[in-house]
Amino acid sequence: MSFLKNKKEEIIYYLQKLIRSPTENPPGDVSRGIEVLREVLDRYDVSYKLYEPQKGKISIVAEIGEGDKTLILNGHIDVVPAGSGWSIDPYIAEIVSGRLYGRGATDMKPGLIALLYAFIANRKLSNGKLVFMAVPDEETGGKFGTEYLLKNGIVKGDACIIGEPSGELKARRYYITAGERGLLWVRITTKGKAAHGSLPMLGDNAIIKMVNIIQRIPMVSDINIMQPKEALPLIIEGKRLLEKKHPKASMALDHFTINIGVIEGGSKVNVVADQCNAELDIRIPIGASTRDAEELIRGIIGNYAELSILNRIEPSFTPASHELIRIAQKAGKEVLGYEPKPIAMTATSDARLFRLVDIPTINFGPGYLEVAHKPDEFVYIEDVLKFAKIYCSIINGFFKSNYYETPQSK
Repeated sequence: MSFLKNKKEEIIYYLQKLIRSPTENPPGDVSRGIEVLREVLDRYDVSYKLYEPQKGKISIVAEIGEGDKTLILNGHIDVVPAGSGWSIDPYIAEIVSGRLYGRGATDMKPGLIALLYAFIANRKLSNGKLVFMAVPDEETGGKFGTEYLLKNGIVKGDACIIGEPSGELKARRYYITAGERGLLWVRITTKGKAAHGSLPMLGDNAIIKMVNIIQRIPMVSDINIMQPKEALPLIIEGKRLLEKKHPKASMALDHFTINIGVIEGGSKVNVVADQCNAELDIRIPIGASTRDAEELIRGIIGNYAELSILNRIEPSFTPASHELIRIAQKAGKEVLGYEPKPIAMTATSDARLFRLVDIPTINFGPGYLEVAHKPDEFVYIEDVLKFAKIYCSIINGFFKSNYYETPQSK
């Protein structure tokens, strides 16, 4: 950790440079951001490899050390489009009162830089292997980034730390995200019979059929979910955090939630609509599956509509008692002054892809989800520096622990 003592200005410099290098997804070209990471690695003579399964969607992977145990440090370099409504230019990376503003300033370029410097600080590691990976398309599902690298055996390991933002802004407090819901995206299609709009009774309006179905779709299902005992501490702490946001928000962690995100139908104002489509985002709590969600929605629409599956992601978690979480909690307490609690979150991340191949994974990084994907996104500079230290401590604790004696993730 002594390596980091004189690196404050350098870390801030490269974080600003990374934010000033747009990597919006879509379209997904992250080449300018990758050049910044390469510059840092070259500065310290650390070798790396680039992978580009689709033009512009580039991953960078670097490995140091050797041994039986491997810890992966993962982060995504892509960001959502800046959009409008900013009071500060999203690509100037301006610092105001200790806050660094810009698109990606929370999600998740600070975590990526902090991971990178913790990786470099351990470049002389001799009692294990450390892998740093920066990936291009977490914001659009991870197909050309984390998923590609894992499916092709390019990256392997025993555990993974992802530097996703995991803080609560109001309390300025950090958590360890160790569980996440799954999702099922579907398209519902109703069909009718076209007719002239002046005589609607001669047709069969598909939009009206869709309206009748939508009225039966709950925002929160009342189905009770039997959740795994190992995940309950994550869910309980996650619910406590969500209760601060909205009285009903905590229900998202142990119930199905359904969002009607898109609806379109008809071809012209004076034509009875012969088809209507609605796209739904169904989120799935730990303990349930995408098949359960599909059964739920099929039960609602019955034979009155067609159902198409657009995307499936199963819920995943790393048990609250896992050694990886214990190591992260200890490291967090050393630097933050309190022991961060492990929680489950309502959304999904690349963590699911690691857990899918039995690599226990947590999200733990600088920044706040309350400002992610929004105008005037920011991070506290001091938080970035603290997490570089936390990651160094996690690395040290991981390679000193009896890691293989612990249960694997679910």
